[in-house]
Amino acid sequence: MGAPIITSQTPVNCGHAGVGTHVPGQVRVKVAGSPAAVASDQHMVAGCSLTGSPTPPCVTLAWSVPALRVKASGQPVLVQTSIPIATGPGIVMPGQTRVMAT
Repeated sequence: MGAPIITSQTPVNCGHAGVGTHVPGQVRVKVAGSPAAVASDQHMVAGCSLTGSPTPPCVTLAWSVPALRVKASGQPVLVQTSIPIATGPGIVMPGQTRVMAT
């Protein structure tokens, strides 16, 4: 079974309590009224608790493990089981649960 697709409204945090804000690269495909997040999208991080020495605070999140079969505007969509990575792994909070992808 699939996992829920991440949208621009799905809360995402870095592993140090920083809050990620989705900057959508595509706005044509929407889920629950919000742009679906795709693997190439940026998530800017604010409030990361890292201080910069020896490890700088998280600024953006990169993504691994997007959906294999579902794409939006030619890019794989991100799902609840995708892994946000900054200085370490991040956390995807529960978002919409109606539209699933594998």
